[in-house]
Amino acid sequence: MYNHPFPMHRLRTALCSLVLLGAGNLASAADFIYTVQPGDHPWNLAGRYLKSPALALKLRQLNQIPDDRRVMPGTRLHIPQAWLKLESAQVRLLAATGDTSLQPGTAPTRSAVAGELLQAPSTLRTGPSGSATLQFADGSRVLVRRDSELQLQQAQTRLLGQGSLVTLALLHGSLENQVTPVGESGGRFEIRSPAAVAAVRGTEFRVYADGSSLRTEVLSGAVNVANPSGQVTAQTAQGSVAQTGQVPSAPVALLPAPSLDSLPERVERMPIDLPLPALAGASSYRTQIAPDAQFSVAISDETSPAARIRARDVDDGSYVLRVRAIDAQGLEGLSSQRTLVVHARPEPPLLIEPAPDAVTTAERPVFRWTQADPSWSYRLQIMASGAAEVFDEQVVQAAQAATTQPARDLPTGLYQWRVAAIHPSKGPGPWGDAQPFRRVLPGPGVDIPPPQDGSLTLRWSAQPQTAQYRLQVARDNSFASPQTDAQTEAAQYQLQGLEPGVHHVRVQAIGADGYIGPWGSTQTFTVPEPRPQYWRALLLLLPALALF
Repeated sequence: MYNHPFPMHRLRTALCSLVLLGAGNLASAADFIYTVQPGDHPWNLAGRYLKSPALALKLRQLNQIPDDRRVMPGTRLHIPQAWLKLESAQVRLLAATGDTSLQPGTAPTRSAVAGELLQAPSTLRTGPSGSATLQFADGSRVLVRRDSELQLQQAQTRLLGQGSLVTLALLHGSLENQVTPVGESGGRFEIRSPAAVAAVRGTEFRVYADGSSLRTEVLSGAVNVANPSGQVTAQTAQGSVAQTGQVPSAPVALLPAPSLDSLPERVERMPIDLPLPALAGASSYRTQIAPDAQFSVAISDETSPAARIRARDVDDGSYVLRVRAIDAQGLEGLSSQRTLVVHARPEPPLLIEPAPDAVTTAERPVFRWTQADPSWSYRLQIMASGAAEVFDEQVVQAAQAATTQPARDLPTGLYQWRVAAIHPSKGPGPWGDAQPFRRVLPGPGVDIPPPQDGSLTLRWSAQPQTAQYRLQVARDNSFASPQTDAQTEAAQYQLQGLEPGVHHVRVQAIGADGYIGPWGSTQTFTVPEPRPQYWRALLLLLPALALF
């Protein structure tokens, strides 16, 4: 059983006071004007159209009719609205989606079925994913938004003039209403809440009730918002907030419609999360998506504190998007509306190799991605960064591994790659996000001539698009403490003062864009021990030999 957010005895008391208030408004409403037709007189008019035949006498007295059996055709008679006979009017559940339930009278609650007819009293409830539209006999429509509870208390039509009398009780949640103008038919459309009554005779407006307050937003026409403390009338593009026990607030201007000019016509990612130009005075934003421009149901209804368009999960297809800003009082502004195409499936796979910003020296690197279904094919694109044309594109057929290699060698440079899945019946899905990688040459190999007297000139092959080279020489191959760590623009470097023994050397290229390439393979060379210099010893012995 549903739990109301406030005690039922308080709800009954509040609604009873509102019923009395509504009755007082009805008594002061303008009379219905009837034009007499040939053969009409007070008695047959009372029998056909009034609640009691005895009202014929009051009708005659009110309109000062001298002959109760004859009235001049064309005469305009004033008939109080309260005297007119009523009959039950059908209410159709035009559409329903998500978790939407219906409780006819006191019967058990069940799932609501689109197209069924409702009789008063009935209670309609929508959950977090629910939405429904009611259509009344005069063509008026009410969209019940998610997380709402609405009671159909009255749905009747006057036999004379066909004026509809509709009374709804919004216990909590929100409604979007399109009420057909009633002209002189004497119709009435009321939405009651514990905080106030919103009454109209033909307009487009929204209401939101949370138990202690009622927010009303008028899109066209006028809405009278009243409670026992007072009343106000909100006109087109105005809103008012009514609190229990307080006079409804003076109407204020609704926020303008946000701009959707920057929104793409096609969305290829779920969930939807797109930026929106911020509006001054907005504290949050509402995004609604419907399958048609009439918004018979809202398949997505989300709010965001940031200036963003958000929707969680929507099937592929064409939709109508509606966005509006919400001010600090919770009043929702005017809406922007446009078509939106969702094409997010089959979803693109996750890219595995090359990883983001990976560096490869392979001329034809391996590309790998996740495989969702063996029956799917995949489309691969490789693009050089900054280039307008695709460097390589190929289709990897179904039942093959989700991996391939380029059809030709990749020149050195920056690239991006992306993959789209191809469903066997639905066709290709959207491209996934492009992932960058870099193709480089291996580090330079060093040409090492034999050392001469502790001196050595190292040379290597110059690499394209290189600004300088870094060279390291160390006594151990870990290069933890290099003896030489130098940079040079030339593809050579001279070493001097080398100590005897084994030395390790490596070189890396530094690109013109600052990119530091991989180290080349470590190479070794040996500086030999110096040969003994016997002639110097002989020179030292010469003076001694001269003594003999």
